[in-house]
Amino acid sequence: MRYADIYKLINVEKPKTINVVFPNSKPVYEALKVATDKGLIKSRLYGIVENINKYTKETSLNNFTIIKSDSPDEAIKNAIKDIRDGKGDVLMKGSIATASFLSPVLKRDTGLRKGELLSHIAVCDTPGYHKILFVTDGAINIDLDIDKRRALADNAIEFVKRIIKPPIKIAFAAIIEKLNEKIPETIEARILAEEFTKKGYLAEGPIALDVIYSSLAAKKKHIDSKISGDVDLIIGPNITTSNFLLKHMIHIDKADVGGIVMGAKVPLVLLSRSDDSRSKLNSIALSLV
Repeated sequence: MRYADIYKLINVEKPKTINVVFPNSKPVYEALKVATDKGLIKSRLYGIVENINKYTKETSLNNFTIIKSDSPDEAIKNAIKDIRDGKGDVLMKGSIATASFLSPVLKRDTGLRKGELLSHIAVCDTPGYHKILFVTDGAINIDLDIDKRRALADNAIEFVKRIIKPPIKIAFAAIIEKLNEKIPETIEARILAEEFTKKGYLAEGPIALDVIYSSLAAKKKHIDSKISGDVDLIIGPNITTSNFLLKHMIHIDKADVGGIVMGAKVPLVLLSRSDDSRSKLNSIALSLV
């Protein structure tokens, strides 16, 4: 499975509608333009009319609707309301602070909250690995405990199932494979691996990154692993580790990447200012699968 295969999963016969909150930069419109030209989406653009007209003309974007919103706060409120009213399938962040984007989503009565936790899943197609690799969470959840890591896994699995066939091979990552009370994530990884194994997944943990990537490393370390060298999903021990792993794949391995936020009633697309145009398009595509 590679990104080219993911694009084939999108139903171009029924383009989905993306509600874009306060789009106010040309790269966002360029990504929307490519997705629109491929027949993947229709756009609802929430923001200042004059700015939207400027960027849509500059990028020749078509198949869009403008919803006048004079501030980011008004834009996110309008975009969420429209999704709740059936006008929109995906919510996408434009020029609005991440906290201002996510906070209204999490409101139980007026937002799009579904579970207890929103989480980011990165999808990486790196030349150094033989298939797509899913990694969570390198973007949103800072202070993890065992319950949050369980929720991360649940959110990620829900998404991974849309793309690959079972059994899903899950690695609960840690710095070492041995249990160590001074490294709590090793204990948590073992508990979670046993839980998800009982649920029918091929789950292992704690498992270090070299063993995740290489069955040869597992043999050299005398580790009996059923998933080493063939992992689908990495559940990171903390946000720093997962983020470093992603940035390494992007900048050193030149990986093709995208990301999506799960845990709401619709997929959320949070584009980074540093994302290149391909990554932006990939993230939009992931929200359509």
